[in-house]
Amino acid sequence: GLEAAIGKNGVASNYSPQYVQNTYEFLQNVRQGNALFTMPATPVKCAGAPQKIAYLADELFRAKGIRNQVDVNYYTALGKIFAIDKYADAMNAVAKSRDISVNLFHDLVAVDGPAKQATFKILGSGPRAGESVTVPYEFLHVTPPMKPYDFIKRSALANAAGFVDVNQYTLQHSKFSNVYALGDCSSLPTSKTAAAAAAQSRVLKHNLLAQIKGSSVPALEYDGYTSCPLVTGKHKLVLAEFSGYTGTPQETFFFNQANEHAFSYWLTADVLPAVYWNSMLKGTWNGPSAIRKVANPTSAN
Repeated sequence: GLEAAIGKNGVASNYSPQYVQNTYEFLQNVRQGNALFTMPATPVKCAGAPQKIAYLADELFRAKGIRNQVDVNYYTALGKIFAIDKYADAMNAVAKSRDISVNLFHDLVAVDGPAKQATFKILGSGPRAGESVTVPYEFLHVTPPMKPYDFIKRSALANAAGFVDVNQYTLQHSKFSNVYALGDCSSLPTSKTAAAAAAQSRVLKHNLLAQIKGSSVPALEYDGYTSCPLVTGKHKLVLAEFSGYTGTPQETFFFNQANEHAFSYWLTADVLPAVYWNSMLKGTWNGPSAIRKVANPTSAN
């Protein structure tokens, strides 16, 4: 029922260019009831975005003086609020401080727009696994399930999951030596973010050019670096940086980036967009590894 409900019935998604504007419009219309925010079981682009909007909605409701009349609920099909323990602890603390209910192993499976009801299937291995629960809502922000493009999934390039099957370190295809891949289409087992693609681009450029030139220089290896700026308010942000391969934080700065920080917000809101447009799209931004050597040389945090 999502396709029929989205764009009306209080249902919106920041993942859709067509319906992203409805998010703010529908949030403004909320006076009371449940505001629901979902995260699916599939890999998604920027896995922090589904919960960021919950924190911003909470802030909006407080500014309007109606937070006591609105229950903010985050439903994730996963078993943790965030994959990396350090940041999971931080986000659980943020949610608790804002009185945001976090519901794990709840996968959205149906939306009844006219009735304003969302149905979740309970996953995992707990006593209620396999059950369905239906929740009334006043506002519903949906992060849709995502999948690889069909033209890749149906090709000889894909693995069983439909992603381009590459070596997770060299980014070279496992079967076709003249094929490389990075970013969302690749099989790399890390979060699918622009930060990850930037770090991957350095490895891919080096290894691909070395092959073209017939060079014997050692291949560079990608370590799974990715980043997720978790906006928690208008001027607050948790800047998660980590290896998706090892689960180890890889923070660029000397302070504890799991704490909400105005500097992290400024960096994300004002600096990174300029880096994206003026450097990353031109192929000259390879991630913050060089900055990290200066700003956090001992990995103190």
